[in-house]
Amino acid sequence: MSGRKFSRILVAIADPSAGMNKALRRASMLARDSGASIDLFNAIPSAMSEGTVHAAVEHFTRLEAEQNHRQIERTANRLRREEIVVTTKVQTGFPVHEAILRHVRLTKPDLVVIEAHKHNVFARLLLTQTDFELIRRCPVPLLIVKGRTAWRRPRILAALDPFHINDKPTALDGEIIDAARAVAAAVGGFVHAGHIYRPFGGLVPGMPISRTALAWIPAQEKAYKVDVRRRFYETLSQYGIGKNNAHLICGDPASELPVLARSMRARLVVMGAMSRSGLKRIFIGNTAEHALDSLQCDVLVVKPQS
Repeated sequence: MSGRKFSRILVAIADPSAGMNKALRRASMLARDSGASIDLFNAIPSAMSEGTVHAAVEHFTRLEAEQNHRQIERTANRLRREEIVVTTKVQTGFPVHEAILRHVRLTKPDLVVIEAHKHNVFARLLLTQTDFELIRRCPVPLLIVKGRTAWRRPRILAALDPFHINDKPTALDGEIIDAARAVAAAVGGFVHAGHIYRPFGGLVPGMPISRTALAWIPAQEKAYKVDVRRRFYETLSQYGIGKNNAHLICGDPASELPVLARSMRARLVVMGAMSRSGLKRIFIGNTAEHALDSLQCDVLVVKPQS
């Protein structure tokens, strides 16, 4: 069983006029099932200006903040009628991601929920720079809502890395499974575990190789696959996940993870974000960014506990 519990959920509202958007619907479902409270938060960045222009901008920012707060309160009242405890806040004067992070540090929620938006050029749900700043810097689990389909006993895919590539700490797999189980417990879902491992890299392109060395490569590749399989299933055994809910695939993680999620009809993928060696800030590489943009279902990003 998971030791994690969602008691306070922060929903970052980008467009208060949208009412009950996907992120709010997902958060309200989690709140009803877990008994959590919801904090609705909207950030309005102030424009850089001086003199009389600055005064005019500040005036319109205040008017916008008042209007946004009224709209958020109308949405909050809908949730309150469902007996969900809801608070609201509109913040001005900071970049959006900074305002959200400040509010997270102040209120200490257990979960932050944001919504991915469709970009007209590509007609895809792509993440913005604000989204990636939150992925890198949000100290609590971050739920990125992409799917419209309601979660009904959902399949939840925990994306593991038993080899801890790119300096991922060993405990991160445990955090990923713990978060997946917390969601599953709240909504009656099922946790699956997956690992996408890269093909054997025994050959360096363009490097001359002798017949003797060439003969060793199949054996090395076989040993590599055996080791991957052994480590993966040892990890599953450690966390009590059965083989029927295990998915081990060879390929490019950035492309194969979205394929796996679609094939098993996962409603949520739980991924880890890690800190580079020697750096305190969270680093998201190209592989993870591509996978995050390509996934069609919701994504929950967790970090190792500091």
